[in-house]
Amino acid sequence: MVFESRVLGMAALAGVGMLAACGGSTNAGSQGSGGTPSVLIALNVPSSADPYVAQVISRGAQLAVAEANQKGLSIGGTSYQLKLKTYDDANQPQQSASNVDAAIHDGAVAVIEDGIGATISSAHSSSAGVPEIAITNGDAGLMDAANRPNLFRLGIANDAAANVLSMYIATKSKSVAVIHDDTASGRDGANQLTSALATAGATAAPVIEIASGAPTIDTQIQQVAAAGAGVLTIWGSDAFIGKVVAGVHAAGLTTPLFAGPDAESPSVRAVAGNMASDGLRMVLSRTVSESDSSSFSQFEHRLAAAGLGPTDAGVKNSAGQEIRQPNDRDFFSYDAVNLVIAALKKQGAISPGANLVKAIGSVSIPSANGDTRGFNPQTHEGVADDDMYIAVIHDMQFVPVKDEKLSATLPAENQVLADFH
Repeated sequence: MVFESRVLGMAALAGVGMLAACGGSTNAGSQGSGGTPSVLIALNVPSSADPYVAQVISRGAQLAVAEANQKGLSIGGTSYQLKLKTYDDANQPQQSASNVDAAIHDGAVAVIEDGIGATISSAHSSSAGVPEIAITNGDAGLMDAANRPNLFRLGIANDAAANVLSMYIATKSKSVAVIHDDTASGRDGANQLTSALATAGATAAPVIEIASGAPTIDTQIQQVAAAGAGVLTIWGSDAFIGKVVAGVHAAGLTTPLFAGPDAESPSVRAVAGNMASDGLRMVLSRTVSESDSSSFSQFEHRLAAAGLGPTDAGVKNSAGQEIRQPNDRDFFSYDAVNLVIAALKKQGAISPGANLVKAIGSVSIPSANGDTRGFNPQTHEGVADDDMYIAVIHDMQFVPVKDEKLSATLPAENQVLADFH
């Protein structure tokens, strides 16, 4: 399913300069419109394999580029036009790595991506001094400042998510069944969860791996039922989570369900349906800061004004109202573009290199959610562990739970599409 954005206006996109992956080379510093030299940032996303993830990353980046060009971009005393070029990685690590090589050849100063092939591509991009910023790959081992110094993450890491989720789960039950898919992220998430549950005083058993493309999961669900675990936690892709949630409901199990960050995807609710997904709890990153409750809403409205939202989740609540997907991941790529701009300004030049990698690891910016955004110099993570909260799905919308410390302080966002103004 491809989730569309409602177009409310296109004026702010005039300066984006989005280039198709099949287009010709565009080098940083080449001539943009009106003779203005351009700076290229690459988007490496699964356009053909996972349009939802591709759109999550693309929307925020497009808005950041449009706003930078509208404001005027000056680096080292020279005016530039910022451009994006999108490369389709087809959700394949080798293709992703090849795309990074192509982006370097095309003159990109940075790559913002899903991160699926970053462990492969980082050797070449590090040598070229081109930062890679992963948005949706949560693998705990992805960040390695010593061996992959140009690789940064602005998204939810599996170990951080597992720690927060495990502490919450342990208040509900000490016996936890875990089902995960056979993807790298599914396996890593399950491993992180198993370790975190033990630290929190709970036990993960059984831990069951299921092929993401398995036609049925009845046997595994019966295994969970026979184990008598107090809760079931699911880790994997959004389609996989939706399949497991639907299967648990169909089997008549009433075991409370928990899941990793991908559970917020509309695909989970679309696959599982309203009754099955209701009550599913997940770990997410908050959208509002302690002292700023308005910046995120303003960000969503700027997306809408640029024709990039609001995002139709493709599902309806019990009253038949269309539901909107909050843009609570889109702002990561928005912040990523602005961190690249800040790093270019700090070094005073548009050329990639060791100075640019060093700069992007040291700059900070105001985030779209009101926080101060930058990368931890030791871990290269851009999202703090203490920004994670627990949300629960109710009537096709997800809201913060009330029985967890941080979550209880967060507002519930109205997700009825018609109510967005």
